[in-house]
Amino acid sequence: MRLHVFSAVAPYQQLTTIPMKDMPGWITFSLDGKFAYPSSGEVVDVRTRKVLLNLEDEFHNAVSSEKVVEIQFEKGKAVRAGDQFGVGRKK
Repeated sequence: MRLHVFSAVAPYQQLTTIPMKDMPGWITFSLDGKFAYPSSGEVVDVRTRKVLLNLEDEFHNAVSSEKVVEIQFEKGKAVRAGDQFGVGRKK
């Protein structure tokens, strides 16, 4: 029930551990890389490594999923979409 953060360059080192409300089985990142979305339902600020909020449905029930998609709109039109790998595509 923790998210372990490691450095991305050798020698790889564990930088911190962030407590989660459940076991994160997958982590999706926002297209700009600023946010991490663990499948346990938290939204994590990548820079500060702090949990910003816990995802909820319209009835304030906690939600969690590995199926997360980010869609960016300009003037009401979808211009970019991410996927579970945080890879953006433009049509």
